[in-house]
Amino acid sequence: MNNVFCIIPARDEEEGIERALTGLLSGSGLTKSNFIVVNNASTDQTSKIVKQMGFLSLDCPEIGYGNACLVALDWIKQSNLHPDYILFCDADGSDDPSDIQKLIRVIQETGADLVIGSRTIGVVEKGALSPIQIFGNALTCFLIFIFFRRRFTDMGPLRIIGYPSILQLQMEDPTWGWNIEMHVKGSHLGLEY
Repeated sequence: MNNVFCIIPARDEEEGIERALTGLLSGSGLTKSNFIVVNNASTDQTSKIVKQMGFLSLDCPEIGYGNACLVALDWIKQSNLHPDYILFCDADGSDDPSDIQKLIRVIQETGADLVIGSRTIGVVEKGALSPIQIFGNALTCFLIFIFFRRRFTDMGPLRIIGYPSILQLQMEDPTWGWNIEMHVKGSHLGLEY
């Protein structure tokens, strides 16, 4: 699966990063060369652990989820690589590797531009989202529906997008607005979900 790069922004994740990467590596069907872990201004041993495990670790000195994603995308571009897909995962081990396999399978089989893992459909693990996250997620999904007539159930980070599509979006949000920007720009440009 060399056609997928998995970007994992990581800020102060020393307690869980080894478990997360081990789980992702063993259950996702990807190899170490598919992963790009971006050390997002961590003040702990996150970067050191990632490097000791043999994963690519990039440094992003500016705090912000979007900043970390942009560093990884710039590295891909500067390295003259042309993957088919970009996958985004969390560094805390909350993403089920089998869900990653499902996302890859769905985007390949459907030809969609973007596939989003939803934390609100099916069996939702207790405590997966805080009350404020539940409210903010629902409000954002509702507003996108009102303005763009696109229905979403989650703004969560687990997602896969075609590389040409993410280049087309010209992403720029430096913070957690990254996912919302992707939904809004994708809807505006008519990407297939």
